Amino acid sequence: MGFQISWNYWRAHFFVFVNNRPRAIDALKAVLAENPSHVPARNTLGFLYGEAGQFPLAVEQFEAVLRAQPNDANTHFNLGFNYQKQDKHVEAMQAFRSAVQISPGIDRAWFGLGMSHAKLGQHEEAVQSYLRAAKLQPLNPHALYELGLQYHALGRRENVDEVIKKLSTFDPKVTNLLIDKTR
Repeated sequence: MGFQISWNYWRAHFFVFVNNRPRAIDALKAVLAENPSHVPARNTLGFLYGEAGQFPLAVEQFEAVLRAQPNDANTHFNLGFNYQKQDKHVEAMQAFRSAVQISPGIDRAWFGLGMSHAKLGQHEEAVQSYLRAAKLQPLNPHALYELGLQYHALGRRENVDEVIKKLSTFDPKVTNLLIDKTR
């Protein structure tokens, strides 16, 4: 049984490598049929479901992983991302908060938290999350762009101009997008 699980798991990764997602999913399901608690297979399956836009199925996999490994920040992030794709922003924020509690340096979770706050009209909270993401990755144009949009929503023009100035030092294209959105 162990060899078959291992064989199917590595087959799945081969199929991912050659861009045959359906066969990869079938191989991962074979692993889980033999061993439902195979965490790496569930994680990979969740990722593939999310990549295919099957977000509820991805959520099921990541929730199962978290029952086995509740302190995995990356899995909390993946769960939040897949909730966010379904416009379930309250659930997404809970998952992103868990991720940053476990690993405060996970910039993408701060970014995701900002996105959900913004979608819910919680602009000040979004600013705080984007500031954390930008502090962790100072050259992330997306975090700065979203930060600028939130400052604009709050009517804080001076802060928007500061973001534009910083962004212009390394990403003129995103700078122009932000200028267009905030004028």
